[in-house]
This record gives sequence, C-alpha cells and structure tokens, in this order.
Amino acid sequence: MGRESASYWLAFPAEAEDAVVATLSRAGAQLLCFEVARLDYCLCDPARYWIDLRIHRAPESRLEIRIALTNDAWSVREPLQRALTPLPEALEGEPLRDDEGDEVAVAGEERWCYELEADYDRRRAEFVALFGDFTAALSAEQVYAYIHQARKHRDVVEAAQERRELEMLEEIWDESPPPEAAGN
Repeated sequence: MGRESASYWLAFPAEAEDAVVATLSRAGAQLLCFEVARLDYCLCDPARYWIDLRIHRAPESRLEIRIALTNDAWSVREPLQRALTPLPEALEGEPLRDDEGDEVAVAGEERWCYELEADYDRRRAEFVALFGDFTAALSAEQVYAYIHQARKHRDVVEAAQERRELEMLEEIWDESPPPEAAGN
C-alpha cells in the first residue's frame, strides 16, 4: 500500500475460494482479470466509489480489499457491507489485517465492517492532509499515477522557483557596488 490506497487482507482456506467468488459476484463485483495466481474484481459506481477486490491464490488464499483514498468513507460503506457481510462461514473469525499486518477487525463479528470503515477514514484523513480534499471514483492505480505526476510536477515547479530565486540573488549581487566603494 502506498499513500494512494488503504489495503486490507483476509486469509481463507483454499477450499472456500468458490464460495468467496460466488459472494463477490452476488454483491455485483465485476471480474476485471482472471489469472492463475489471482482474480481481480472491483465494486464501482462511476459517480460514487471504486473498490478493488483481489483473490490471491498462491502462496496462500486471501482476499485483498484495496480502496483508493479518493473515496469518501460514506460512499464505500454500502458496497463494502454488501460484499463483506455475507462472506462464507469459512472466513468468520479470521482477522482482517492492514498492510502492516495489524488487525483491523475480525470477519463476521458485529460491526467489523464499521471498524474497517473507521480505519479507512483515518487513512483518508492522512491523505487529505497531504494532497488536499478531493473525491473521485478512481482505482488505486489511477490515484497512484496522479500522485506520482503531481509530485513530479511539484518538484519541477519548486526547482524552477529555486533557480529563479538564485538568479535574482546573483543579479542583485552583480549589480551591488563592492563594499569598499559604497563607503566613498
């Protein structure tokens, strides 16, 4: 996870994969990519939210929930609850972890989706403090590209400003009379 998204992981037994896929499909998740090692889904509404859901098959089976930090917490609540509340029984009691490995919630417990939302909201506040408050239904990859381009643009602008300031100081220095001539 970078500064563009909040990622969460939920491990599950390999034999529960079909049930997880069926649950995501019933929740309206769109299959984006089918590979041997993973299945990529998303829950999205072009005007409201974008949530990436990835089923990793190897080396261990797990569901990755990746939410771009440009989504408002209120906009992701309903789709997250729709996708996560009916998860198969095999996932109940499994810890939901963030990218640092810290436990955020326990699948199936009362209010576990709200705990996920609260953690996401905290991460979004950090994002807003760094990049400003804007919302858009974008994938995490799109937000990453924006941040990278914005940072690169900001660095170029700052370097140009610094160069102009140095040039101005050099001009002032060149135009100033020498200190001994100023006293005559």
